[in-house]
Amino acid sequence: MSEKTLRLGGTKENNSRTKRKQTMESERHYQLRHRKLGVNEENDKSDKKGTSTTSLRKSSSDTDRLQASQSLNEHAIHLENGTWWLTRIVLLRYLGFIYFVAFLVALHQNKQLIGLDGLLPAQKYLDNVKQRTGGITLNTFTHIPSIILLFDYSKDLNHLLDCLAYGGLGLSLFLIVNGGANWFIMLALWILYHSIVNVGQTWYGFGWESQILETGFLAVFLCPVFNLSSIPKNTPTSQIVLYGFRWLIFRIMLGAGLIKIRGDQCWRDLTCMNYHYETQPVPNPISYYMHQSPEIFHKFETLTNHFVELVAPFLLVFPRRLRMVGGAIQILFQVVLIISGNLSFLNWLTIIPSLACFDDASLSPMFSNKRNSVKWKVKIVQEHDKNINQSQD
Repeated sequence: MSEKTLRLGGTKENNSRTKRKQTMESERHYQLRHRKLGVNEENDKSDKKGTSTTSLRKSSSDTDRLQASQSLNEHAIHLENGTWWLTRIVLLRYLGFIYFVAFLVALHQNKQLIGLDGLLPAQKYLDNVKQRTGGITLNTFTHIPSIILLFDYSKDLNHLLDCLAYGGLGLSLFLIVNGGANWFIMLALWILYHSIVNVGQTWYGFGWESQILETGFLAVFLCPVFNLSSIPKNTPTSQIVLYGFRWLIFRIMLGAGLIKIRGDQCWRDLTCMNYHYETQPVPNPISYYMHQSPEIFHKFETLTNHFVELVAPFLLVFPRRLRMVGGAIQILFQVVLIISGNLSFLNWLTIIPSLACFDDASLSPMFSNKRNSVKWKVKIVQEHDKNINQSQD
């Protein structure tokens, strides 16, 4: 009995020891597991903090990222195809230059041509229109839309002509310097020049006068309504207006070519350039040497003229590269005409609609790479738009 009792007692002790070990191991396992869970929670918190920090970094402005990249290399600004911010700046500045020249000519010549004691006094012309329309009425303004009708032009005509010219010079100079404008400035330029053209009679009956008005009217819609910035971020350049400019140069060149080919026989037998230089208005010094060229060169000139005016305009309706080739051909042709002839600012003006064939990427070499330059701002806008498109995708 005593041996059995001892065995039973030993067995109970062994069992209790085993239970205690199991309990201690389970507690130790629970503590280790609890510690692991705590570490994981801290890791999760830190991960969340890291994620939020990353998201904040991702949501930082495009300006900061571009500043960091450009600080390394200011010569690394490469603009992408398909935007037209620089195109608008070039177009408006160039148009401002043409307006400036036109108003400067008006300032120096109009008093002698259409002033009170001019060759064709504008006050007599206006009086005749008033007699036909029964005084200054709405019908008068439809015949002669001009600001001059609103004032006493019989006494102050010379002063009014100077005021129109000075006003145009000031606004066009602003357009050249700023590279941007709004509807009000562009409409003011158009109205001021329109007021001069409509009383200019014979002196303002040339084709370039109507062409500058059409070009200037189209340019109104290149600009924002109010914003004067050269890079108005919320008003990208209108594609419709750019198509309008391309259509303008297409009509001008194709029309000129068709008039020639259907007109004088010399354009069909390629002999017109044999005597063009000595019969053009106010030949320049280069014209004499061009006239002395051999006849085969004159025939080549005539053929080139037919190609530029009858074939090359169709390149303007093709995709980017061919359109740029077409625009470059038209600009080069006008430069040759400027060098070899003298048609006032007509050829300078005809370059303007051809500029609508070139996008930001093609015009970017004309602009500085410095920080906060126009080109730098365009790059920021492009990066911003790219990030928005990627987030939407």
